Amino acid sequence: MIRLALHGGAGELDAAADTREQRTELHRIASEGLQMLRDGAASLDVVERMVMRLEQCPLFNAGVGGVLNRDGRPELDAAIMDGRDRRCGAVAGVCRAKSPVRLARAVMDRSPHVLFIGAGADELNAELGLEVVEPEYFITEQRRRQLRKAQRHDVIVLDHDSAYDGAAFGTVGAVARDARGDLAAATSTGGLTNKHPGRIGDTPIIGAGTFADNRSAAISCTGTGEAFIRAGFAFDVDAQMRYRHASLATAAAQALDAVASYGGRGGCIAIDHAGNLALPFNSKAMFRAWVGENGTIGVAVGAD
Repeated sequence: MIRLALHGGAGELDAAADTREQRTELHRIASEGLQMLRDGAASLDVVERMVMRLEQCPLFNAGVGGVLNRDGRPELDAAIMDGRDRRCGAVAGVCRAKSPVRLARAVMDRSPHVLFIGAGADELNAELGLEVVEPEYFITEQRRRQLRKAQRHDVIVLDHDSAYDGAAFGTVGAVARDARGDLAAATSTGGLTNKHPGRIGDTPIIGAGTFADNRSAAISCTGTGEAFIRAGFAFDVDAQMRYRHASLATAAAQALDAVASYGGRGGCIAIDHAGNLALPFNSKAMFRAWVGENGTIGVAVGAD
């Protein structure tokens, strides 16, 4: 049973916000991923492609259109994981790698390491022959306005907190189960608007914001990264499923309760080894798309 899901971030989005563009993009990218799976592509290739597409879309907080730190610069994080053997790669604080998730995949496939940060990660991107850009490539005028507004309010803003910004943006991620039953997950983000330079959230932390193991589930998170790290969110879901034999839905809900107990908001997309889906969130909104059991694509933002 082929299955997939992707997300475009979470937050306290105003119910009146116009989300038609985001919904259209999520559906388009999910359609491409579904076709890849139907054509026999591996889940790892599918999640990388979907997240690359989301990085290229300025409507979301990853790649082009990623949020800006306190100094007005992009610092991008990404991770990818293969459920067959827990191979994984991650990068944090990059600003010259055109596709952070592609660099994370290269870390996994072409280096003996798991996580690279900052200038070292950008240097590796160039050494491996991947596309290099100037930091300005990622910056949009909307993000500059969002940063100025956050600084006027002296806040650090989660993806979709429209109390400080009327537009909708968000961290991105994808999970998939291919025809062979293999799971994979990938996540990419610009982090938090007005964050302190050097801050890293849960996205590139394997076992927190990104995880995949064929014995349990593929998971990609979005929300308050510090709380997801403290909860060990993705590993908690894996452990509950493998050691307590909890269902994916139960394990994800309990892990999200732990996030809430640490003051965190957000959610996750997850697919288990049998193809079951879980898309829980404790914020008002989580942009998401998925393929149901009947093979049709669903798209939602709030409780709809």
